[in-house]
Amino acid sequence: MTLKRIAAIALLGCSLSFSAMADIQENSGLKLNELLAKFGSFSAEFDQVSGSEDSRRMENSKGTLLLAKPNKFRWIATEPFAQKLISDGETLWIYDPDLEQATKRKVAETDAGVPALILNGQIEELQTHYTIRLLQEKGDDQLFELLPLKEADVFTRIRLLFTAGVIKELQMEDSLGQRTSILFNNQKLNPDYSDDAFTFIPPEGTDIIVENKAEPVN
Repeated sequence: MTLKRIAAIALLGCSLSFSAMADIQENSGLKLNELLAKFGSFSAEFDQVSGSEDSRRMENSKGTLLLAKPNKFRWIATEPFAQKLISDGETLWIYDPDLEQATKRKVAETDAGVPALILNGQIEELQTHYTIRLLQEKGDDQLFELLPLKEADVFTRIRLLFTAGVIKELQMEDSLGQRTSILFNNQKLNPDYSDDAFTFIPPEGTDIIVENKAEPVN
């Protein structure tokens, strides 16, 4: 067999391999999209654990999450320190009651980040930054893995575990070795929310920071 013939076969093999990988990614993206498209709103209790591989210190927090597509959410941490992150789709508030301080930002000026893209079901946007692969499918469990297309990305690995079609766990590892796991419990798909669920009114006496400028509440 000539070298030209060998090269042609090798090139064909690579082409088929790349094609198969593209099909796997597309099919995985479609499956993930189907799961996330099941709900327009979502609620759950969460347990979050964060820490680095070489550190014995782990940070734990607990709370509740309410979400409505697109970009509306109410993330309330209750333990060990109270904190509220509330977005009405246009404005994001970050409130620290212990500090009596609230930060106000425009959602358009805020880096929503991967978790928000995932929970909002923005698969096309995710695929511009990550490859999506269905890593394992067993019984009621489906495990997806997202790997960055560029080394400079904040997260080096993201995993999503669905159980019976509902998101159960979100794992993220960043470029500094920090690992975060968010475990969801008592999940509800498409719950009804009151009109003020995503509205935040700072308590009297709260210091408000807007674009790094503090202003007292009247």
